[in-house]
Order: sequence, then structure tokens, then C-alpha cells
Amino acid sequence: MTSTPADIPSSLQDLLPKWAHFCLYVGRFVEEELGIDLEGRRVLVGFSGGVDSTALLMVLHYLSKRANFTVGAVHLDHGLRQESADDAAFARSLCETLGIECVVEKCDVARIAETRGIGCEEAGREARYRLYAELLRSGGYDYVALGHQLDDLSEDVLMRLIRGTGWPGLSGMAGYDPQRALIRPLLLIPKSTLAAFVTQLGIQWREDHTNTDPSMTRNRVRNEILPLIERENPNFWQSVARLWRIGRVEQDFWSELETEACEILDNARLEALHKAQRLHLYKACLDRLGSGQALADTLFKLDEAWQDHRNNAVFQFPGDKTATVTVSGVVFSSKD
Repeated sequence: MTSTPADIPSSLQDLLPKWAHFCLYVGRFVEEELGIDLEGRRVLVGFSGGVDSTALLMVLHYLSKRANFTVGAVHLDHGLRQESADDAAFARSLCETLGIECVVEKCDVARIAETRGIGCEEAGREARYRLYAELLRSGGYDYVALGHQLDDLSEDVLMRLIRGTGWPGLSGMAGYDPQRALIRPLLLIPKSTLAAFVTQLGIQWREDHTNTDPSMTRNRVRNEILPLIERENPNFWQSVARLWRIGRVEQDFWSELETEACEILDNARLEALHKAQRLHLYKACLDRLGSGQALADTLFKLDEAWQDHRNNAVFQFPGDKTATVTVSGVVFSSKD
């Protein structure tokens, strides 16, 4: 495995000005864009050993001394690659050099995937998030920081478009997920910038060669579709960043409406809303009943039936959920 250099800069003051400003930018993004004050908090980094999570670990390590918060790390060995033991050793070594507590767990992801009848990628993701949740509860951590960056966000936007996701979900993954206490401090930074930062520190990160496997949808989007889009529009990454920011503003707006989700929407309430608001509220009411993505086409048909007063019209949604137009409004129900 690659050894960890012992002469890594120890503080922001030891970095080149360019990279010190880069770290401070990340701190402002967390505070101003995500609305999170890390002072006095404990932050757990999901640390795979790849360039993204290595950059994240280093940035938070430097910021923690300035902003007075504690950084820990967790590495999950999926056991899917021959190099996985070396990845775990690298994670331990770098954290030891930095004086950061590092939890390393091993999990038979292939066995989980086979048992549950799901792909290894999905099984690995579930295992990681399960471990994060356990450490949040038992380790006294306040947040889990993940290394998703702007390239990942661009892939996510395209994959959501392919799946038919509506707005504002189409703007991509959240920078802050309060339900799971997840934060993504690097979300608007290109991968190339992270690689340059880690290279400047003299750290040789670990490479996961499964990222080139064309059997995975995300890899095809990353390695085949995105390069074509970038060729047509070299500024596509900046467009995605703007889309993400607009999506966050709109999500805040719609979230206020979604707090009014309930099992019955009466006519007086619906008549006071614009069609866009009704559609979002229908979806919120259905989401409140449990899992299952409400499809836009059916939501449009539901609203049309309500406007036409087609009483007793019933619309089926994934997750065994229904919406029924009645004399007094729309009623939502689930078999669960």
C-alpha cells in the first residue's frame, strides 16, 4: 500500500495561500449555504481513502483547529476488492498521522447483496449508512460528513433526469440531510480541484477501479454521458451548481407548504392554491403515508379529476397508496 507522508502541513497557516483560502471557502459553504455552525461539534467523516474523502478529511482537519470542532473518521471495508485491506490500512495510517480517531469495520457486502437480492453497490451503500447511523448514536457525533463533490452532483442530476424525477428534486442531492445528520461540504467543488489539493499535500490516495465498471449505471453516466455533455458545454459543471442553488431556495419554499400535508384536503383549501402548489401538496400528502414515489403523470390526472369534480375517482400510487376525489375534496389512504 502507499505510505502516508510524515511531513503533511499541520495547519492552515502552513498551507499555500491558495489552499488555505480553499479550506476557508469550504467552511463558509457549510456555515452559509448549509446553515450549520460546527463550533463545539463532533463530525464523523465517511473515509473511503479515495481522493474525495481524503480531501474532505484534510479540509475538516485544518478547519477544526480554527473553528473548534472535533473530527473523527470511519472506514468500511466492503471486502469486494483484493485491495480493500490496503485501503483500510491507508485509512488507519493517515488518521494516525493526523491524530484523528478512526473506526474501521469490515462487512461482507457480497453476501448481503446475495441474501437480499440487490446489487453490491446498493448493498454497500446501505451498509455504510447503517454504520454511520450506529456511530452517530453510540459515538456522540453530531454530523456525518461525506465527500460528494460537483462531479458527483452532476452525475446525480443526470441520473435523476433519466429516472424522471420532478422539480426541485431534479436539482440533485441535498447538501444537508437533517434526518440522517449528513452534510456534504464539498458538493460544489470539482473533483479536479480536490485532486490538486491532495496532490499538493503529498498524499497518494487510493483508487477504486470498480468506478470504471460499465455495468453500473452511474459509471456509464460518469464515463460516457458526462464527457459528451462537457464537450458540448464546458461550463456544464457551473450550470449544475446554479441549478443546485436554485433548487435549494425552491425546496425551502415548498417545504413550508409540505408541512400542511394531511390525509384529507378539503375543497376550500385546494381552491385557494395555484396548480403548482396543489401538485406539490398532493405529493407531500402521499409521501407522508410511506415509501413509494408519486409519479407526476398520475398527480396531473388527480388534479384534473378534482377540477372536473369527478367524485369517487380513485388514483393508485406506488406503495399501495390511493387518492380519491370526493364531494368535499381529496382523500389519501394507504393499505399499510
